[in-house]
Amino acid sequence: MTNNSIPITHFDLSSIAANERYALWKESISVIFQTELPEETLIDAFNAQLTTCHLSSVLLSATTSQPQYFNRPAQLIAKDGLDHFLIQLYTRGSTSGQWGKHNNSTVRTGDILFLDATRPISSLTDYFCNLTLVIPRHLLTAQHPNIEHQHGGVLARESTFGKLLGAHMLALQDATLTMSAEEACAVGQGVVNLAALYFNHSLPKDACPAMQAATHKTIRDYILKNLTHPYLSPETIAAHFKMSRAYLYRLFESTEGVTHFIQEQRLLRAFTLLNNAANSKCRINEIAFAVGFKNDTHFSRSFYRYFGITPSAVRKNASASSAVKTTVDAIDRRYEDWALNLR
Repeated sequence: MTNNSIPITHFDLSSIAANERYALWKESISVIFQTELPEETLIDAFNAQLTTCHLSSVLLSATTSQPQYFNRPAQLIAKDGLDHFLIQLYTRGSTSGQWGKHNNSTVRTGDILFLDATRPISSLTDYFCNLTLVIPRHLLTAQHPNIEHQHGGVLARESTFGKLLGAHMLALQDATLTMSAEEACAVGQGVVNLAALYFNHSLPKDACPAMQAATHKTIRDYILKNLTHPYLSPETIAAHFKMSRAYLYRLFESTEGVTHFIQEQRLLRAFTLLNNAANSKCRINEIAFAVGFKNDTHFSRSFYRYFGITPSAVRKNASASSAVKTTVDAIDRRYEDWALNLR
């Protein structure tokens, strides 16, 4: 690889002892997903390969593996804080899953799936190969604010847009072998724009999408900055920005409404604080009030309903966790840091 080449990692378990492969894979892929093997799958027969190319602003990963569950529950979303979209082309095999609360589908060979890493994911694959684009949220929502509605959306292999985007992703994979770092910057942004255009074609068009995107980002940033204020609400936000509540609700339709977004962000921030051993001396009710809850009982109930675990259990797990990362010299795991630090 020349100094001007793009960074590429090859994660291949073939050289690892068969009885150690799945444990290493499970630990490594947890940067994005929790995985489990179906009961009938033999652990000693497990294998997986993953090649990731760093295209400046986005990642392109090619994965080959065996049947398994890929899940992204609320606890993992809170722990890693990934704010990315995933666009997956299945070149072999299929996956069936639940994307969020109301969207269930089966993705076939040749179909392309759109996923939001900040939303719940629960799926099961068979033997598969896929290509995945990992894209920071801001690169898509800056020009296509409605794209957030596409979590779990599929471009069918029979559709014109599915055929074109699939062919482009396959061509991009081939081009990474000879692509320079300078070319990667333009190519990465180009594939983002193309994917957004094709997935966005079926969504309702706003009269001024750029203005809607800017307004949504401004309000989202305002909410995150003011989470600690217990009286933050749709009414106070609409009054602050001098807009109707109806328009505010439309801006946050993709996250189940602005009230849901506020509470979700408070819970995620509380999880982060509780999961940090440095905050062990803070009482749970202090953390609840610190993130904007007015009532610690309401906080505890909401927390358990969202994460499926109590605040005290999160704190206990944080104190007991050793957080030791397995290292195997033969395995290239740089893609984990790339995913966590992609901006």
